[in-house]
Amino acid sequence: MPRVDGATLRAWRRFRGWDVPEMARRLRRAAHGRVAAHDGLIRMIYAWERGDHQLSERYQLLYAVALGIDTERLAGGPDLARPPVPSFSLGAADVLLADADPEEGDVDRRAFNAAALGLLAGTFAPTGPVAATASAADIRRLRQIAGGMWAREWTVGGNTLLWDAVRRYASVRALLDHSSYAASVGLELQALAAEFAACAGFTAFDAGVQPLARALLSESALLAGSTGDPVLTTDAYALLALQSTSQGVSSGHKGLAREALRFLDQAADAARHEPSPRLHAIIFMRRATASAVLEDNTEVRRSIASARRELDRGDHPADPHWVGFVTSSEITAHEAMAAFSLGQAETAARLFRDVLSDVALASRNQALYQARLAMSLHAVGDHAGAVSEGLKVLPVLEGPVKSARSLQQLRPVRQRAAPDSEFAARFDTIARSYTAAVS
Repeated sequence: MPRVDGATLRAWRRFRGWDVPEMARRLRRAAHGRVAAHDGLIRMIYAWERGDHQLSERYQLLYAVALGIDTERLAGGPDLARPPVPSFSLGAADVLLADADPEEGDVDRRAFNAAALGLLAGTFAPTGPVAATASAADIRRLRQIAGGMWAREWTVGGNTLLWDAVRRYASVRALLDHSSYAASVGLELQALAAEFAACAGFTAFDAGVQPLARALLSESALLAGSTGDPVLTTDAYALLALQSTSQGVSSGHKGLAREALRFLDQAADAARHEPSPRLHAIIFMRRATASAVLEDNTEVRRSIASARRELDRGDHPADPHWVGFVTSSEITAHEAMAAFSLGQAETAARLFRDVLSDVALASRNQALYQARLAMSLHAVGDHAGAVSEGLKVLPVLEGPVKSARSLQQLRPVRQRAAPDSEFAARFDTIARSYTAAVS
């Protein structure tokens, strides 16, 4: 195993936004406390980062667990010319994990870690052979794959697709960076890289891997902006807003909601000449949920009404394929989420029931909104109802749909449930399965 130098250790710690005491806490947690005492470990970290001592193999492995990366790829470190990606956490899922089939073996998991590390570091070194040339036929094939990735995510959730989505984006990015192609192919390849980054970023977001999600969505915005494609740029900024709002809701940090609104301003600016009604509806829906975190009820109502007016305009030839999820039920779901953030949990529960009556709802969203119904019932004090609704979604999260984001909605219900209850046992089993890569 190659040794990691002190400058790289310092860079990765800062990249995560951790000070030295926090790095020490993370290492102790990774080792279940079976390492040097906290104060001694702080001194050791300073010595490693100065280069006074070489990191042992055991501690290098602990760094890998704490950072959620493959140390065989750590030695390159992040590109320090790039700004660090903020690290947000939903809890134990704040790691680079892949819910891959165990039969795929360690090779695939190492390939995932290598690809994810490259994405976070901005190095994008290919993890396998890269085609010497890219052609128009490759572009057509990749477009079909991109459409299929979005459709699969709606069906099975982010934890199922995380490894595949990251690997596919890394492959497309490797083509963009290392292959030869005509100028026209290059522009289309860059647009496809932006779309694959958006899809992988959303997948990471749904899987609860927030630093990786932010890195991918930021890459999507940069790539899309460079192509001048307003639709791709709108999508990237709207997804960044979704993540910021979600983190604002879970943390109570209003600054993240304000960040979401700034992202949505950029999305609206990019989309100002676009005719797709559903594209504009997305911006208004997400403006409603961000505004709710800021307790701006007037803006929530205005944004929901605007989203419905856009949807009433009907289908348009300019609608991109990935806006198919924007329906009346989806707008109602955003209205419900906004109501919950405004402290109107009873209204939220009623609206989520309306959403769940839509038989055409995608499987992943069905699970998400079922979990949010349980969360809303818990918030109004109907704990028995919350457990009952939660038990309807846990079997889905055990298999057909794997989504850390959906499971996270049920955490308040789990905290209230009796430790020996069926709900607690099944929730804990699912949570362990989602974070098995770092257990």
